[in-house]
Amino acid sequence: MMSEVSSNEAVGTKVRKGNPFRGIYIPPTPDDIIGPALRKAKSISPKISGKKDPILQKKAVVITRIKVFSEELSNRLIEIVKRCPSIEKMHPFYLAAMEIWLSKDSYKKALAKIHGASKVIRKITRNCIFKIKSVRKDELTPTSEVLKQIDKLRREAYGRLSSVVKSLKKELNILAEIVKKMKRVPDYDPALPTVVVAGPPNTGKSSFVKTVSNAKVEIAPYPFTTKNITFGHLEYKFGEAVIRRVQIVDTPGLFDRPLEERKEPELLALNAIKHLADIVLFLFDGSHEAAVNVDEQIRIFETVKNFFGSAKPLIIAINKIDIADEKTTTSITEYLKANGEDEPILISIKEKINIDVVLRKILDFLNSSQRA
Repeated sequence: MMSEVSSNEAVGTKVRKGNPFRGIYIPPTPDDIIGPALRKAKSISPKISGKKDPILQKKAVVITRIKVFSEELSNRLIEIVKRCPSIEKMHPFYLAAMEIWLSKDSYKKALAKIHGASKVIRKITRNCIFKIKSVRKDELTPTSEVLKQIDKLRREAYGRLSSVVKSLKKELNILAEIVKKMKRVPDYDPALPTVVVAGPPNTGKSSFVKTVSNAKVEIAPYPFTTKNITFGHLEYKFGEAVIRRVQIVDTPGLFDRPLEERKEPELLALNAIKHLADIVLFLFDGSHEAAVNVDEQIRIFETVKNFFGSAKPLIIAINKIDIADEKTTTSITEYLKANGEDEPILISIKEKINIDVVLRKILDFLNSSQRA
């Protein structure tokens, strides 16, 4: 028998963080790459033994500094590429989330160009060093002019190498923006069963998730509050023993409109339903305060149902029965019955009516899938 549902994290439990963008820094601008590299190169004063010839000394210093500048640039670019998650290793949820803002082809092209630039930098460096080594003093050329020529080649090397990095402004900006956006996507633990709560705006999705889990969600008495998906965890306990731990996902409200017209929060919600849900909990609003009318709520339900078909268990609940509009609840119930759906669970999250029934239904589905 289930004795309680706890909203606290299990002590000592370490949830594996699933967001591959979580631990990486935001890629820098070209100036933020060039500046530190140039400062480091200029700070290098190599010790030159046995070279009293000012031209040889100048060459040695300039070549060393160009090498340092080149290595700093190249290493920074390679580090950016290595730190960015690989498309092939991304969980489908994160890949689909990324493609809301940036296609995977654009992502791969940006990384490929940055990686290619590191090779170009090394090639330019070899060419510039060869030119400096090739400088010779003849009898008619003053030493000062030769030193000026070496300085000119140094400036040329710095300029060419800097230009390569500056040419990556678009790609670095693309990566910076996608990393910023993806860092906001919560961590998903594929080892835990997942319930995704979906429905129209202001049906009580966030309130339900906050009530039954440890999720920190924003709740307000008006629609469109939820702009991102939020993860929480709930525990089914028998006495003090945790018998089941479940991941529960709050999603932004959905509207009745074509896929191509949906906003980013809606696409995130559909992505969660498609790639994360082991169970979908759909909430209708049965009150006279519903943000969208009954017909729209039903069409949104049909969209969600068609989105994942019969592949996932579906729990249907009508919320706000404490202020229910009888005509609304009757219309929803009759529609569901006519279309072969299970009878909806009538709940009030505010008054905590039948929340335990929903939680038992979730546990029943999980237990039956485990037996299967």
